[in-house]
Amino acid sequence: MDERKYGKLVDFVHMLINQSYSGQSDLHFIDATCGNGFDTLFLCKLAGTKGLVKAFDIQPQAVERTTLLLNSNMEFINYEIILDSHEFIPKYISNNIDAAVFNLGYLPFSDKTVTTKGDITVNAIKNIIPLLKENGKIFITTYITHDTGNEIHDIFKFLSSLDKTNYNVLHINIINKENTPPELFIIEKIKKNA
Repeated sequence: MDERKYGKLVDFVHMLINQSYSGQSDLHFIDATCGNGFDTLFLCKLAGTKGLVKAFDIQPQAVERTTLLLNSNMEFINYEIILDSHEFIPKYISNNIDAAVFNLGYLPFSDKTVTTKGDITVNAIKNIIPLLKENGKIFITTYITHDTGNEIHDIFKFLSSLDKTNYNVLHINIINKENTPPELFIIEKIKKNA
């Protein structure tokens, strides 16, 4: 039995991605905020030897941490770690992607004044959406504490405007905790004639 808790959104996202893509080959993933590298490592293992993961972060410390984690936990290289903003992801992508993951806020155990920002994150999402394959998904874990909810507001406003004939948008909240728990948005590109 799977012991992961739905209330821990990072585990929940991994479970959803695993259920959607496990057993498939030639998978292409983006980790839009590689941070400490845990999402990148998960995506690399799922992508396997025939897949590819491109991970992005603006902080050299995040790139270093992710590189170290992958080098010590992967037996093959199916990844590229890029020091740049997720806003510029299309410059680095040549194929359509199966899924992208955002884990917003700030880099743990680092300078908490360096955070993701709503306008840049929305631009990144806008730029990634056209790269999605049919049935492709974007998972966005958001936090209130780094900017009192401004980024969540910007993301919610943009995602609410997406064309419902082309995309499903889910917004998942933990409603019985008072300590400003994270919130999850999922964008799913709808397969035509499905």
